[in-house]
Amino acid sequence: MIPILWQCDSAVAVDKPAGLSTTSPPGTESLESRIREQLGRDGGFLSAVHRLDRDVSGVVLLALTKKSARLFSDQFALRKVHKKYHAWVQGRVHDASSNPMRWRDHVRKIPDVAKGEVCDAEAKGAKLAETDVRVLTYDEHADSTLLELSPLTGRMHQLRLQTSTRGHAILGDPVYGSSEFSPPNDDSWSFDTIALVAVKLQFHHPRTGVLTEVEIQRLGTGRD
Repeated sequence: MIPILWQCDSAVAVDKPAGLSTTSPPGTESLESRIREQLGRDGGFLSAVHRLDRDVSGVVLLALTKKSARLFSDQFALRKVHKKYHAWVQGRVHDASSNPMRWRDHVRKIPDVAKGEVCDAEAKGAKLAETDVRVLTYDEHADSTLLELSPLTGRMHQLRLQTSTRGHAILGDPVYGSSEFSPPNDDSWSFDTIALVAVKLQFHHPRTGVLTEVEIQRLGTGRD
């Protein structure tokens, strides 16, 4: 069973497991198909209003009505939805301030490849990517840093690109870093894919407009 984190009559927020696609063609298992079966909505409307990469776990919001899907899409377009991730990255990330750093890059998708790249602002297809970054802790044993990442934009592989281009690829990322690493000295470590978790999602309730926050109670280290 996929954990239900929050639910109302027009939407549901769940904890997507790593290794499961958010969406997929009919007949192929995905988060949408699993939740549709779990909620008994074979003939009802259900649609993820944003996506996480297949190997990324964490909070995903799904609309249960077409109206709520439109309202959530508007919120994302107007940047009224706030997302927060935790990621273990390679090496020590230095931060001299208690305030978040803001990373600004221009990125673009590489044609015909499921991969992006950092590029010049004037390059064809370049889009601005912005992320607020806070250092949470450093693990000397594994020479890795736990970061809190709050993306202000939603570019393809944005967090994975911005960390790797600074020499701090997310642990276990086979595309932008090394898939081999020594995990932090923590018996509760449970990642077997990329060490990136969507830990918090803040949005406005589709019916009442009340600011709503859904959070996973773990520190992005594989702890349950």
